[in-house]
Amino acid sequence: MRENRTKRLLREGKTVIGGWVCSSDPTVTEAMADCGFDFVVIDTEHAPQTVLGLQAHLMALKDTEVTSVVRAVWNDFVVVKQILDLGAEGIIFPWVSTVEQARHAVASTRYPPWGVRGWGPRGALRYAVNQVDYFQHADENILVLCQIETAEAMNNLDAIARVKGADGLMIGPADLSIALGVPFDWAGVPFMQAVGRVRQAADAAGIAFGVITSGVPLAKRWLAEGARILIAGADGVFLKTSATSALEEIRKAVSSSP
Repeated sequence: MRENRTKRLLREGKTVIGGWVCSSDPTVTEAMADCGFDFVVIDTEHAPQTVLGLQAHLMALKDTEVTSVVRAVWNDFVVVKQILDLGAEGIIFPWVSTVEQARHAVASTRYPPWGVRGWGPRGALRYAVNQVDYFQHADENILVLCQIETAEAMNNLDAIARVKGADGLMIGPADLSIALGVPFDWAGVPFMQAVGRVRQAADAAGIAFGVITSGVPLAKRWLAEGARILIAGADGVFLKTSATSALEEIRKAVSSSP
C-alpha cells in the first residue's frame, strides 16, 4: 500500500490544497490531478455519482501522486466499505454532529478489532496477490475528515475533535451558516465566531482544520484563519470562471479592433 502523502503532510504541520470534482466524467478528474493538487475529492453526497462512475474516477487517480479522497453520501459503514475497497485513500464524512457519529466514521475505515470494515479491497489492492501489506497499513493510512455543518456539531466540537483516528475537522460553510441562522453570511460575527471555535477545537486536539471554499480570494482568507486543509474550488466553478474570463478578454479585443 502506498503512503498517504496528504496525511503525512498534515502530520508534519503543513498545508494541503485540494480540488473538488462533481462531474461524472473521470477525464475531469484526470485533468484536475494534472493541475498538481495534493488531493482531489470526488463528491458523492451532492453530485450524481454511481459506484461504477466512482471506480472510474479512482482509477484516473491511482497512478498519480494525488491523494484520492471521496466525500461519502452518508456516514454509513457499508457505503464507506465500498468506497475504500475501490481504492480511495481518504473519506470526508458529512454531517458529523456527535462524538458517537465521529467514532462510527473512524470505525468504518478500520478493520477489526479497531473497527467494523469488512475485507475485500479489490480496487485498493490493484489485484495484488499479497494482501498482508494492505491489511497491515490500511488502518493507519486512511485519511478521516469530519465535516462540521450543524448546530449540534458546534455543541460537541471538543469531543468530536478528540476522537482517536480523526485527522481533521472540515467546515461546510453553506450548511453551517444555514444551521446558525445566518445563511451565506460568511463574513458576519456569528459565522466567524463558529469558525474560530472549530479551529480552536482542532488545534487543541492536534488535528487539522479545513474548509471547502472556491476561488483565490476566499482561499487566502481561510488561510489567514488558520486552515491547513483547503479545497480551492470545484470543477464546474473553475470551468465557468476560466471560460468567462477568456470570453470577456476576447470580446474586448473584438470591440477594440478596427
